[in-house]
Amino acid sequence: MASADKLPGISMFEQGSGKMNLPRAYELLQGYVPQITISPGKIDWTDCPYMWPVCSQPLYHTSMPVTVNMTIINGMGVTGTITTPPTWHPNTQTSGQIVQLSFSYSETLWPWTGYLAITLSVAKSGAKYAGTVEGYVLLTVQSPATNEDISEQTSTLHIPVKVNIIPTPPRNRRILWDHFHSIGYPLGPFPRDNLKLHTSPLDWNGDHIHTNFNGIYKHLRSKGYFVEILSTHFECFEAENYGYLFLVDPEDAYFESEIKKLNEDVSEKGLNLVVFADWYNGPLIKHIKFYDENTKQWVVLQGGGANVPALNKLLAAHGVILGDKVWHGKFSIGPHAMEYGSGTSLLSFPAEGKVLTATLSDEASEMIHSKEMSVSDVPIFGLHHGASSSIAVYGDSSCIDNAGHVTDCFWFVEEILSMIEQKSYTFSPAIGESLNTWVQGSFRNPKLASTPLFHKYSRVMTSTDGSLTFREQKICPVHLPVESRDFNDTYPIGQFNNKLLSINLDNQPVDFVLMEETEDENSIKLFYILGFITFLMVIVVCAFLYFMFSFFHKKRIILYRVRTRRRV
Repeated sequence: MASADKLPGISMFEQGSGKMNLPRAYELLQGYVPQITISPGKIDWTDCPYMWPVCSQPLYHTSMPVTVNMTIINGMGVTGTITTPPTWHPNTQTSGQIVQLSFSYSETLWPWTGYLAITLSVAKSGAKYAGTVEGYVLLTVQSPATNEDISEQTSTLHIPVKVNIIPTPPRNRRILWDHFHSIGYPLGPFPRDNLKLHTSPLDWNGDHIHTNFNGIYKHLRSKGYFVEILSTHFECFEAENYGYLFLVDPEDAYFESEIKKLNEDVSEKGLNLVVFADWYNGPLIKHIKFYDENTKQWVVLQGGGANVPALNKLLAAHGVILGDKVWHGKFSIGPHAMEYGSGTSLLSFPAEGKVLTATLSDEASEMIHSKEMSVSDVPIFGLHHGASSSIAVYGDSSCIDNAGHVTDCFWFVEEILSMIEQKSYTFSPAIGESLNTWVQGSFRNPKLASTPLFHKYSRVMTSTDGSLTFREQKICPVHLPVESRDFNDTYPIGQFNNKLLSINLDNQPVDFVLMEETEDENSIKLFYILGFITFLMVIVVCAFLYFMFSFFHKKRIILYRVRTRRRV
């Protein structure tokens, strides 16, 4: 890893340590001393895009903590131990003490490797700070002696840390993206969101702002919004810190306490709710099961594109109910072409709210009964402004999903946020359209699909005596910051660039010398030659046996046919 050349413009998750450099690797091996190494070798918000997505957004006070997972590689032996906890040494000259770190790590490294998870957050004293802070993490690993001549081995590593800090943004620029209620492959067999994509039967793209939703994430960041990830249930965030909660394509259920808290957050604490749902239809979920050639079993899907019944339970207090019809089609909003890729529609909405309708086709009817049915004025988007907050619900997430293979609607998300902020029901002048008045009709709640294994993949539900019950709700994670051990600029951070070697590879000529062959090397060569000869002999014997088998098998077939003809 130390010899690799970092490729420009590519994230560490795509290239790892970089492109292999054989001359530098050769030089590394000539002077290598057993030690621990770590990947990535540093935490650096200023090294973008290599550190993407970590570097894509600065840290600030009250933001969700950011965790960087690192792999420890023990070159001293197959086993090792971290005998003392890692320590944080902020540079006081760059205000490094405002960054708080907590650690999670494997105390025992076996075989050869372990992990170190570093969680970073900003202290209250840094609420108004703007700049880059620095420091380093000190990690020590001990390994037992490899033989009697060597005592216990110890290796200490300095991990540089450099973080961009900004003052806490205003509430109306902060978005919290719920990822806790997303379930996909390989966690469980949940179907694709766009049913037209027959090559992708399962929802296997992660449904994360750093994977298939990274397009909308980058767009929102470019417009000055700050997007944070909620990886726990709703009781683990403070609604006063955020302007918007995004619920995008959720497959899981909701705890009763979550529903209660969210209703209070929306009604009393001014939290705006933005929902991008997806399709749900019981007969269709059963219809699109498929045969897995690997396991030789039929795969029964355990949900729809989104868990619409759970969403209805969550939104019922606000008068919002979604249906189990599956719609698809193309329409336009002003100059923008839109595509609805397998979504739901509104059955009920607050009377004071307004909606957007479109002419779409019933996809469930087409897939199950092979009947094409086009319906006009299907309500696919609703917006309601309450006294302190707003609720926006769109029935499909495909247009903000990079894997949706439809025309993106990032501009539409921006328009929703603008209408919420302005308490308006009218799009911007460039679009020149307004939402329509909601007309309530008769409806029935969606029928629940038969998903007997859903509890196996849910973080919320479990099964007790054959009936679904709630799991025990986990407590909110608490990242206790470690005590910092300050140093000043007389101990320069540049000293700890985490060199993976005990020698300096830079500016050293690589001179390949053919060394005189030793007796051991001759023995190794002889071993390889004998092995190659043995391999050839095995191939010849197998070919001979195959020939003999084919010859006698054909002879038996000919004799059988001759005897059969004589009998006839």
